[in-house]
Amino acid sequence: MYSIFKSFSSELKFYLMMNALFSFGGNLSGVFQSVFLWKLDKTYSLLAYFSMYWSLSIIIFFGICAWVARKTSPLITMRLGFVCYLITYLIMLIFHQSLNEHIFLLGVVNGLAMSLYYVGMHMAVLDLTTNDKRDQFLYVQGILFTVGGMVAPLLSGIIISQLDGMIGYYVVFIATCVFFILAFIVSLKVKVKPVASKSYFWEVVKHPSAEWRKMYKVMFADGIVSGVYTTFLITMMTFKVAGGEFSLGVFNTAAEIISLLAFYALAKYSGPDYRIRIFAIGAVGILLGSVFISAFPMIVTLVLFAIIQPVSMNMISTSMNAMIYASIEKDPEYKEKRLDYIIIREIPLGIGRILGVAMFLAMRQYFDLERLLPVSFSIFPLVYLVMIPSLYFIWKKPKHGYQSKII
Repeated sequence: MYSIFKSFSSELKFYLMMNALFSFGGNLSGVFQSVFLWKLDKTYSLLAYFSMYWSLSIIIFFGICAWVARKTSPLITMRLGFVCYLITYLIMLIFHQSLNEHIFLLGVVNGLAMSLYYVGMHMAVLDLTTNDKRDQFLYVQGILFTVGGMVAPLLSGIIISQLDGMIGYYVVFIATCVFFILAFIVSLKVKVKPVASKSYFWEVVKHPSAEWRKMYKVMFADGIVSGVYTTFLITMMTFKVAGGEFSLGVFNTAAEIISLLAFYALAKYSGPDYRIRIFAIGAVGILLGSVFISAFPMIVTLVLFAIIQPVSMNMISTSMNAMIYASIEKDPEYKEKRLDYIIIREIPLGIGRILGVAMFLAMRQYFDLERLLPVSFSIFPLVYLVMIPSLYFIWKKPKHGYQSKII
């Protein structure tokens, strides 16, 4: 693993360090942000509307953020993303108990932060890596994120459980802000290629690569799950079974340890030819794990889910992202059009997220609060299973035309 990391350029190493700091800060609060919002109303409505607002905001802001990237650089937008994430937590600190009255503002600012950050992140991955090495890079990045993730949730769980009321949440949110500032400072060492000032948006809409056109429905389906399941359902389900913040922190630490081992194995043996197979195994794993813990919510199934969930989600997300990047590179002019592809990606993804939240809100009409969580937790992972045949028919042909280069 060290030899893989050593082969990366110094710029790529600083990029990984920057994101490791950002991820550590996010892991301090990310798991508990959903619990914090849930405690304000106990109905899951606030969580759903928060997800709805940031999903809508991304669709609106992503194109604007891409325009900023053209006028400045993708790295500038990433730094601005750090600032907006910082503002997101400041909003939570300032309004705290009355946050339910400002959930729209929180969702919009969070959506803006995500838009700015992910414009820069996707462009950096495309510019700093190539298709044949990208899977390894994404898994190495995952390992660095996971190392921080092993410590951060447990540390947050201890702080929150030891301090009275909501004070622990405020301490954790302040610590998150500090790490975002550190990530911003390290980002000054990273440089990304400038983006062509000319936009190819409509050209990409009308004449994308064949693989990209077929990936629309896959990205839409992925959005349905990410808008609800990965946003707050996993956290709330494990919180309910674990029975408290400290136990939730222990669960996430255990999950990150399993995730670290999975990333190590996948980084060593992964490659473009195995993406669909890895995605399929992950999809089946997360569905079985979700159904099992929903049907039998107890510590034993929580431990089992702690083993299955991080491995399966890493297999799904990394394979999915690698295939999206590969479909962009299928365009002979992708270097000039790559930013436009990234903008357009957010449209089916964002629409899918909104539909996912709408489905969850509609389910409240048919299930009480006790049944809503386990039922929705079992249903949404089915979408990953449905995606497998589509991915197979898109990528079943041998892939040629990629030239290897050392990153």
